Amino acid sequence: MPRKQSTRYAAWAVAICVGLIGSGTPANAAVSEVRTAGSSPVAAASSTIAATTAAAEAPSLSLGVSSNGSKVTVTVTGERLKDLYAYELTLSFDPVKLAYRTASSGTSGFSVEPIVQNNEIRLAHTKVGKTAGDSGKLQLAVIEFTALKAASSRVAVESAKLVDSALRSSEMSVKPEITVQPGKAEVAPGTFRDIRGHWAEQPILNAVQQGWVSGYPDGTFQPGKEVTRAEFASMMMRAVSMGQTAGSQALAFSDAKKIPAWALSSIQDAVSRGIMNGYVDGTFGPSRLITRAEMAAMTVRALGTGTPGGAGSLNFADRAQIPAWAKPYIASAVEKGIMHGRAGSLFAPNAHATRAEAVAVILSVLEQR
Repeated sequence: MPRKQSTRYAAWAVAICVGLIGSGTPANAAVSEVRTAGSSPVAAASSTIAATTAAAEAPSLSLGVSSNGSKVTVTVTGERLKDLYAYELTLSFDPVKLAYRTASSGTSGFSVEPIVQNNEIRLAHTKVGKTAGDSGKLQLAVIEFTALKAASSRVAVESAKLVDSALRSSEMSVKPEITVQPGKAEVAPGTFRDIRGHWAEQPILNAVQQGWVSGYPDGTFQPGKEVTRAEFASMMMRAVSMGQTAGSQALAFSDAKKIPAWALSSIQDAVSRGIMNGYVDGTFGPSRLITRAEMAAMTVRALGTGTPGGAGSLNFADRAQIPAWAKPYIASAVEKGIMHGRAGSLFAPNAHATRAEAVAVILSVLEQR
């Protein structure tokens, strides 16, 4: 479906995404009748029957779930829909147990890019042009998660707005929830086939047990794989926040739209806390590999002890390669035992950090917080 549409419907898609349309009347709110003195029993009975019938015919939502190993799929289905032209859904989940991966909504028309914030996912979809809405039963959304822990968790619809072809909106009053029971976590602790004997074997197992990092579906952890800024933000903020965020802020980076949905809330939290920032050109660089100098700065900031006062003593053979802005952070990280040098008395400030190194320094931060 072409994304360039008429001004009216492009604006409408944005409006339902950010919640600018009024909540309207609950689509399946219970109708109550109060009999007054002298009212007819027959009329009252008729009103009660009519109200019961209306409630039975009102639109409703249901959730379904399926799991295949660590992959968990949740579907949102609408039933008894009437002229559904557009809708907005907000679902909640437990980010400690489930990691959001992808979501899709609608069959034809325009879908707004899912917004993932902390423990919520917002989806919006609208038809385009002068056409009737859908009626009957329709699959509204499919959300895929990866299980981080082999434990049950709750996924629920927190709000649902329905809009008909006349752009009249209503809000569902009955919001379903479902219990997710994955077949297994993404990788069970102790089963990584590529970390036995690795210097970071125990730190990796500890981090996986704590639930803020995981391995790959093929049973590997890939400890030597280099880490992007988005990946490091996700690991760091899941570790230090553990579900408690400092609030988020709109990201003003020129490449904000390139930040993957699964990392957005972590990056917003990191920026809000002053742990991470962007580059002088106005970008954040989510897909850029994080350097050891950057990692040192972020880990020291995560301690919440303020900006280090001086460069201290840096006795590394490559100290001349350490950027001036990073020297106080690297000195502090080394002094606190959060980071160490590499072979050959090198700190390697411009080298890219690996997954093993990221896990080790984040665990050190957690020990000192």
